[in-house]
Amino acid sequence: MGGERGDFLTTHWSEIFSAQTTDDVRREIVMDRLLRRYWKPVYCRIRHQGYDNEQAKDLTQGFFQDVVLDSNLIAQADDGKGRFRAFLLTALKHYLISMKRKETAKKRRPLGRTLVLEANDLPELPRARSTMSPDQVFHYVWATEIVDQVIAQVERECRSAGKEKHWQVFHAKVLAPIMKNQPGPPLRALCKEHGIASEAKASNMIITVKRCFRRTLEDQLRRFVQTDADIEDELNELLGIFARGGAG
Repeated sequence: MGGERGDFLTTHWSEIFSAQTTDDVRREIVMDRLLRRYWKPVYCRIRHQGYDNEQAKDLTQGFFQDVVLDSNLIAQADDGKGRFRAFLLTALKHYLISMKRKETAKKRRPLGRTLVLEANDLPELPRARSTMSPDQVFHYVWATEIVDQVIAQVERECRSAGKEKHWQVFHAKVLAPIMKNQPGPPLRALCKEHGIASEAKASNMIITVKRCFRRTLEDQLRRFVQTDADIEDELNELLGIFARGGAG
């Protein structure tokens, strides 16, 4: 499952309510987006609770099939009660408790529509999971999915706009140091490596990509809030998730 396309620009709550439409085609499109957006956080949250790979796959499929699709979880969503992912997480907890009580967390074959979780699609659990609760793992994987999509989109935009060198400098000076938790190379070294006339020019190139990154990130977060005024809060929440998860 790859990144999100950018052709569905309604806010996330509007998207959720669109899933209640009687238009079967539109409902299918909306539900597909929601499933793609949340199955990895759900899977990782279940894994962190102690289930093995196969159990987590079966429970992930069962949750989306039985609760999200068959029980029409979307119809119970209420934008007045906060973020949708918190609502989804609560439903997941109730589902896992129910499954444990019924002792039905065995291999199963859900009927009808279901997610196909191929081995090479399954995400790795966060390296810092030993200090994270299952709920923190859920939110952390959600956040990393968003950032991964933003990184991929910004790189595509830079390359398509003929700014491949901008991307390379930004990646080397900003992204790679963050991901590796180590200092970035000096600008003069990057100028020499990429044939850039001056450090000032290299700095401006980085600023250009940073602006693109911020805009793209805000566009992604816009899908999870009710109004644009909430984007800054969602951005702070995302940064807080990384801080609590020990992200470097």
